[in-house]
Amino acid sequence: MDFSKLRDFMDFLCGWRIPGNACVVYYKRRPVFRYAAGYANLETGEEMQENALMYMYSATKPVTCAAALTLWEQGRFILNDPVKKYLPEWADVQVRDTAADGSWRLRAPVRDVTVQDLFTMQSGLDYNYHAPALAAAREKYAPQCPTREMARAIAAEPLLFDPGTSWCYGFSHDILAALVEVIAEESFSAYVKRTIFDVIGMDQTTFGADAQRRQKMAVLYNFSDEKDAIQKSSTQNNDFIFGSAYDSGGAGLVSTVSDMAKFTDVMCGRGLVQDGVRILAPRTVDMMRRNHLQTIPASLSGFAGNALVGYGYGLGVRTLVDPAAAGSPSPIGEFGWTGAAGAYMVMDPENELAMFYAHHMTNNQEDFTAPRLRNVLYSCLT
Repeated sequence: MDFSKLRDFMDFLCGWRIPGNACVVYYKRRPVFRYAAGYANLETGEEMQENALMYMYSATKPVTCAAALTLWEQGRFILNDPVKKYLPEWADVQVRDTAADGSWRLRAPVRDVTVQDLFTMQSGLDYNYHAPALAAAREKYAPQCPTREMARAIAAEPLLFDPGTSWCYGFSHDILAALVEVIAEESFSAYVKRTIFDVIGMDQTTFGADAQRRQKMAVLYNFSDEKDAIQKSSTQNNDFIFGSAYDSGGAGLVSTVSDMAKFTDVMCGRGLVQDGVRILAPRTVDMMRRNHLQTIPASLSGFAGNALVGYGYGLGVRTLVDPAAAGSPSPIGEFGWTGAAGAYMVMDPENELAMFYAHHMTNNQEDFTAPRLRNVLYSCLT
């Protein structure tokens, strides 16, 4: 194996639009590549490191789904269960029908939202965190904004479509986190720490960050299309973390590339940790990376951009269904996800190959970076 092309591409990105990046690759359960380039802080010249703390944003989602599936393996729920069985406020959820003239009406959904709908983003929820009920709850419960209270507020907003009829990227995995809290009878962060982080050895990974950890984070940047320039984010906040007690299952993790790479390696190993302990059974991981949208092809229209061409969607992960359409050297069933600041994961059980890459810049350019990172990675294998 020769990873010089991957290293060179990471260097290229840092000379293009990316302030700094880091990457760890596992092959056949061994770390075979570790590299960081560019800067964690452009203003001070602090170099990027693989142990730099960063917002993972939506790279949280596969972790959340893996944690929820540990309860599924225990028989604590099944995918066809209605969400209202665990979160009663979902008994009264409504759908907004919008007419061509812009008028709208609310009605009951044709069926209940199920747990599977949460996993697969077919619940009808969007990502409007300015919605009235959610905005009111954020004001009422600030600065803590407990997970369970915010989930109630999200349920008060109408769905975009009948559950199971389409796909929309939104708060589904945040609701899944609240469901885990109810079933496990402990905070979502505590449950994930006990069942995932502590088992794998992800000791730098948390939901959110206190003041001390925030001071140690890589600077969060944003790429301005208008100015064609990298700019320092004005607040250094992740707006999807509503408060100190909000465990966002969709976007709440603060972690490092080295820690998250451990997770990708375990999932690539179909749930097996290096020391022989399991977080999930092999067939559970295989179910997670199966395309759960195949019976509703229209749902795939929700995907956009080069990073998802040729992919379907499983339980919280993209999953490759058409390598030719994707222009990908990876096999059917290669899976992973991304994050809004540039995180990108590849998990390939067939080739025992796992990668976690991240930079820390919103407007993250993933349509350019993600497919190229995947292709360059596979070109390094001999």
